[in-house]
Amino acid sequence: MNIKYDETTDSIYFIISNEIPYESEELEDGVIIDYSKDNDIVAIEVLNFKKEHRDLDLPIVGNFFLKKAS
Repeated sequence: MNIKYDETTDSIYFIISNEIPYESEELEDGVIIDYSKDNDIVAIEVLNFKKEHRDLDLPIVGNFFLKKAS
């Protein structure tokens, strides 16, 4: 898994897989999940990451459980 943070947009991107995203869904305000054609999660993007300081309820991804990000 790779994690990228963009200070300019205050967004963090968790790259789970090298697959190209086929479809995206906004799980909650500012939390976007990218899916493969097989409906597997390939990436998670969180907008306004530092500004919001909120608890995130994100799905389980492989062996990673992303519950709270700060």
